[in-house]
Amino acid sequence: MEDAEQDQKTEDPSAKRLTEARDEGNVSVSRELSSWFMLIGILIVLAWTAPSLANQMRIAFRVFLEKPEQISIEGGGLQDAFLGIAEVTVFPAILTFGILWIMSILGTMIQTGFFVNTASLKLDIMKLSPMRGLKKLFSMNSISELVKSFFKLVVLGYLTYVVLKPVFDKVPQLPTFGLADSLVFLEDNAVHLLTILMILISVIAVADVLYTRYQYFKNLRMTKQEVKDEYKQTEGDPMIKSRLRSIRIEKARRRMMSKVPDANVVITNPTHYAVALHYDGTKMAAPVLVAKGADRIALRIREVAEENEVPIVSNPPLARALFDTVDFDQPITPEHYRAVAEVISYVYKLKNKR
Repeated sequence: MEDAEQDQKTEDPSAKRLTEARDEGNVSVSRELSSWFMLIGILIVLAWTAPSLANQMRIAFRVFLEKPEQISIEGGGLQDAFLGIAEVTVFPAILTFGILWIMSILGTMIQTGFFVNTASLKLDIMKLSPMRGLKKLFSMNSISELVKSFFKLVVLGYLTYVVLKPVFDKVPQLPTFGLADSLVFLEDNAVHLLTILMILISVIAVADVLYTRYQYFKNLRMTKQEVKDEYKQTEGDPMIKSRLRSIRIEKARRRMMSKVPDANVVITNPTHYAVALHYDGTKMAAPVLVAKGADRIALRIREVAEENEVPIVSNPPLARALFDTVDFDQPITPEHYRAVAEVISYVYKLKNKR
């Protein structure tokens, strides 16, 4: 049932769907990328503190390894020795955990931006449902995460074994190296191991980011019906919008027709186009187009003009030019001044004769 529903989701998620998912706390986060940043943090700590830490630890442990007989177990001598070791190791430990915490947050913020999920803080009784927990436990997402974790564990375990096997072979020889050489040996191999792990985890992190984003967008895909429903919610029903548009056009047409009786002249094509102009020399710098139309609307403009005894002049080039270049309720453009002036002058002469 769930697979069939998923097969119907063929459309990419809309911006609204992505925003809603983010508001609900559903964001694409790769755990491997966060682990990669944490490993970077460990390398930073080692590069910053390893030399001085190794030197301090060599000094602190020298008395245990070279002259253990000088350690006094009376009067708090043993306690003082351990406190000296703690003073050396506590600060690097705190620094390490602090940097790991910062890098973990940074790894998440790079993927999601500055994002605080308040939705997860709300009380949801359904989260306490055992059936929901089992369903989530055996979901494809959980299974894929388990497979990825197992694969990563096997690969990293094998790689660690390959890298450390030569080290283990030399461990019995460490007592002959001396304390300083032993610490250098361990430090070099730790850096070597971390470098190899860094390369491998980088590859895993890139692959996991790509897979996580693919899975994230796949889960948010929409069916064709969901796309239609969302469009209706955001843009409105197309049939209603079409009806409202028709009403607006009809109102604009009626308003335009109401201005035809006040026009000074109607210039026609003579049958395909009609343009009505109004001009008042005391108030206007140029004639204003008060109505225009093609075919059926042009016929209606001529009829209204005839009913109100508005002069109709046939001038196809001028009618077509005014229809194409001048908008409703706008003055004519300068290139048409001369031709329109001749028409209006002709109309005034006819009126004077009458």
